Amino acid sequence: MLQNEIQKHMNDTKEILTKKGIIKNVFDYQGLDTELINIYQHFEKKFQELCQSYADAFHLDNCVFYISNNNSCNAFAAKIENHNIIAITNGYPVLIKDKFDDKFFSNSLFIAFINEKSISEAYCDLHEDQYFKFSEFVLNCSVKYTFSHEFRHILQFNSFDIFKDFLYAENLDKNSFDMKKHAWEFDADRMASFEVIKYTFRIYRNLKNRDNEKLKCMFYIALASIVITKNLFYFGVIDQITQDYTINKQDFYTKRFSHPHPLVRIHNMVEHSYNNIKHDFPELEIDFQQLLNNVLGISRLYFNNLIPGQNAMQNYFEDASRFADDINEYNGELYDFAIKDKSIKRLLKKRGIKL
Repeated sequence: MLQNEIQKHMNDTKEILTKKGIIKNVFDYQGLDTELINIYQHFEKKFQELCQSYADAFHLDNCVFYISNNNSCNAFAAKIENHNIIAITNGYPVLIKDKFDDKFFSNSLFIAFINEKSISEAYCDLHEDQYFKFSEFVLNCSVKYTFSHEFRHILQFNSFDIFKDFLYAENLDKNSFDMKKHAWEFDADRMASFEVIKYTFRIYRNLKNRDNEKLKCMFYIALASIVITKNLFYFGVIDQITQDYTINKQDFYTKRFSHPHPLVRIHNMVEHSYNNIKHDFPELEIDFQQLLNNVLGISRLYFNNLIPGQNAMQNYFEDASRFADDINEYNGELYDFAIKDKSIKRLLKKRGIKL
């Protein structure tokens, strides 16, 4: 479909489902100031295109995207009366765009200083490349991660062996825990991180000047985007509007609440991404410690700008070290549970992945 056709199809479907009461609380951004309208139109177009593209690729009907009227930063997936629904709240575009503003990446080039000469030069080349915009790429990776995570839930819902309605939101629900839900989040994070790797390679292929070191740097930046996204929730600043941010980090846990802890999720996605890069791009000779140093280094530079004077990433390093054994053990437990889950097994089998 052409973009205009996609928008018309999505909007018509949204209107029908709203009248039926299947979709509720739709956000209407018409009538806002021009800047906000442009932001909402940009994100709506991006998510609609992704929704239609993935629906076509996975041969799914009845897929629709909409913006829900809620000021928090959230995304959710639902299957209601056989309709596959992905939504973001109206707070998401504004808050995410604000958090990924250019100014917070103003010193990102400093990451070059911790690397050997070839990687440092590759970062400098990317910085000077007119076809590569650092903050735009990081934001797009974050959006790609969010959409892909929610779409994986749609696939999980459709692979479930009992016909029922589902609704999974990204924000933490402290009143519920279900091991199956944790395993599905674990699986969705893996697909989402893999989709970000694929997206990164597509962007790399569009660059005029390409080499292995530049691709490595782009993978580091892409994974940093995921880590930054999850840490915005971990540090409790994602929904804060004022730029005088205050850290309110989540205490560590394993078998509690609706989602695995952000530290568990970050470890899962970084490790899974490393394994995928190592397998699919052996010529890069990717080194895990170098990858980790760069991903966390970029994250540190970002948070030092976003939350100056509070040494946010030191909280991350201390907790990741203190709970390292618990994080590893729980990720192992989630993996074991996930590969026995019937819905996940069906999805992996469709992709030809042997367990």
